[in-house]
Amino acid sequence: MRGRLPAEALGRAIDVVCVILPALAALLVRLLSGPHPVDDAYITFRYARNLADGLGLVYNPGEWVLGTTTPGWAMLLAAGQRLGLADLPWLATLLAASCDAITAALLSRWARRLGWSPLGAVLVGLAWALNPMSIAFASAGMESSLFIGLALLALGLAARGRPSSARLGAGLGGLATLVRPEGALLVAAIVAWRALSGRGHWRSAALCGLAPMLAIGLALLACYGSPLPNSIAAKQVAYRGSSPFDNLAAFAVQAGLPGWSTYLLADLPAAAGLLLASLGLATLAYLMWRAQAGLRRGDLIWQPVALFGALYILFYVSVGLRGVRLFPWYLVPIEPVYLLGAAAGLASLGRGAWLAALLVLWQLPALGWQPLLPRGESLDREQLLLQVGQDLAASLPPTARVAAPEIGALGYASRLPILDTTGLVSPASLAYYPLPADELVTDNAIPPDLIHDQQPDAVVTLDAFAQRSLLRADWFAADYQLVAAYTAPVWQSQRLLVFRRGPRPSGS
Repeated sequence: MRGRLPAEALGRAIDVVCVILPALAALLVRLLSGPHPVDDAYITFRYARNLADGLGLVYNPGEWVLGTTTPGWAMLLAAGQRLGLADLPWLATLLAASCDAITAALLSRWARRLGWSPLGAVLVGLAWALNPMSIAFASAGMESSLFIGLALLALGLAARGRPSSARLGAGLGGLATLVRPEGALLVAAIVAWRALSGRGHWRSAALCGLAPMLAIGLALLACYGSPLPNSIAAKQVAYRGSSPFDNLAAFAVQAGLPGWSTYLLADLPAAAGLLLASLGLATLAYLMWRAQAGLRRGDLIWQPVALFGALYILFYVSVGLRGVRLFPWYLVPIEPVYLLGAAAGLASLGRGAWLAALLVLWQLPALGWQPLLPRGESLDREQLLLQVGQDLAASLPPTARVAAPEIGALGYASRLPILDTTGLVSPASLAYYPLPADELVTDNAIPPDLIHDQQPDAVVTLDAFAQRSLLRADWFAADYQLVAAYTAPVWQSQRLLVFRRGPRPSGS
């Protein structure tokens, strides 16, 4: 026994190092990148700031509309601000980096159970630490990292096999719906696995998952009149529907690209990107096929993770048939499933560390390195909207209302009342949709009658959102003056336009 103790202690120490190193790498990379919030994140930031300031979990004070799908993330940020961490972009980055560190540690630990050597397990965790999509949305201020961390913790608990662990995992999945509605898929995966595998106690697991979901739903119903975010309904009418198989195509392309980063397509010729994605997808499919035998022989219970991945893809492919769009951050939660499948497949080919290093190398072509964000990503639009919001705050009275189809950075910087022309936080806008096809250039086109009826003090829009609708209205040219125009080559636009309402001509 005395001879074995040092070896056992050394083994435990090596296992600890295996999870600490990739966790530290994930934390360091995201903090070095720093905050680079996308426009949607600023919507949640404004909810969080208002909550911390005692105004409630609202976007516009006094208007109880749930326009964010992640109230739990907003509450967490608000708690941080109440504790004195007032820089919400940095706070969001720190929290997301911590969650990604936990994910990297979990993946490394699971890699050890797949049979990888300590170095191989570290490399598997490092592949997540350097994953460009994960880095992008951690620094973007989004809730993706928190949801992924909760998902892997819930699935890991369920995979222990004990009824108590399954119940705890299902309960955690139910709580995760406060961060992303897809938490319901976690509960479904855990309960279905208990039922299909014959392990029993699936009813108690279902109750543990449904209880927090019911409590959350009732709380949202009491506060907002509906348990569903208003943004879900708004996106169905204000955005043009996608082709039925666009979501399936997005998953297929993403699964085959280096770093599983769709941003890479912006830096590659279309033919080269599709060829690379095809080769990568075939390789990933082969590795996952090879993984099955090894997983059946190993002691890692992988079915809950695989079932969640299948349900996640099936859900978004199904809603895609109805025209529901798949946004880039919706792709990130599936990436740990790809990573585990690829790691298990490589382990079936051999367990030399050089094989695990291939997972790290697969991330690198998609990294832009400056500052570790994905190649092809641009945040110029957000920076411009922040500046315009600050200018409006300095030039308009605090009660002035601004209409805009993109309300994140603009609303956060201006702090002014916002009329959201797409209806995410302004339900009154939804009555003006859908717009005639001849008024559309791209998504977010502004309904002219909405502006005519509401008479906001200012309108801020990319030209593509107004050129076939609002800018064609004679009354708009008479009532609103163009006060600023900025170069903005994005989303089929060339300029960002700022209009101010002037006095109506007599007799109008």
